[in-house]
Amino acid sequence: MVAPAVAGQHWAPLPSRLWAFQAFIPPGTNDTRAVQVVPAGGAQGTAVTPTSPGGVGVPVPVGAPVSAGPGGPPPRPTASPIGPGGPIQLPAGVPSGAGPGARSSAAVPSASVPGAQNAAAPVAPNIPACEATLRLGRTEIPSTGGEFDIPAILKPAACPASLALGVPWLKVVDVSNLRLAAEPNTTAVVRETMVLVGGRSFFVRQGPPLQPGFAASPSRLVFAVNQKGESDRKVIIAWTEHADAKLGVRSGHPWLIVTPKGTNEGRRRYEISIRPDAKLSPGRYDSEIELSAGANRTVTIPVVVEVQGRSN
Repeated sequence: MVAPAVAGQHWAPLPSRLWAFQAFIPPGTNDTRAVQVVPAGGAQGTAVTPTSPGGVGVPVPVGAPVSAGPGGPPPRPTASPIGPGGPIQLPAGVPSGAGPGARSSAAVPSASVPGAQNAAAPVAPNIPACEATLRLGRTEIPSTGGEFDIPAILKPAACPASLALGVPWLKVVDVSNLRLAAEPNTTAVVRETMVLVGGRSFFVRQGPPLQPGFAASPSRLVFAVNQKGESDRKVIIAWTEHADAKLGVRSGHPWLIVTPKGTNEGRRRYEISIRPDAKLSPGRYDSEIELSAGANRTVTIPVVVEVQGRSN
């Protein structure tokens, strides 16, 4: 906006060839605001609006016609205030130099004005690609678990390589050093998985904890059933490191009987026999005796039964 003219100032007619002009701020004033006058199709000029009392100058009000002398007024100029930071949009509703009664559009802050903000588009960070070269293709970790590093070379050094895990018992501790942690393996079986490092496969194997020793003998039983259906008896001896361990025994068929016979010096005896009333037809029969010391420790002993032809 343009400040009102100071008392004592007057309008001075301008020659038609010099209607675009610049008037200077009177000495002693601190007002640096100015009005840019741009005639339609013509040259540009600036006129300064003095505001100090007693100042001398030639003010050009916004929206007022500038007299060009003989020949009539020139086309109406357009005006907008300019300050130290550059052009400033007029607020909505403030008359501009487009003519009496004209209104400017709503103000849009400019980046050149102190305090103005621009909604700049976000810039994506430039993240270099991380290349992983595996020095080994696999590793063995103890059943107790713990932390371990994947032996690989990263380019650039310590760059964040991508890691893909497919099992819950592995966790990432430090991605920049490719350090993982494994939970203890409390099962009696081996655990295996593949870890993807930057798209490359790395094999991880974790064995079970040591199981108590368990054995049984003999390794095979053979029965011969005569024509009267009679057969001999066999004995199995089972042994385990834990004397108080519970052993389970299962026969493969109902006609194969297992009878516990006690324990001697940590060794357990089982008597194996064929039921006399089994009435097996002549021929060969295959079965088994399975002994177990816990859920995942079993010993299987094959059993072969040969039945001779019965006499009338």
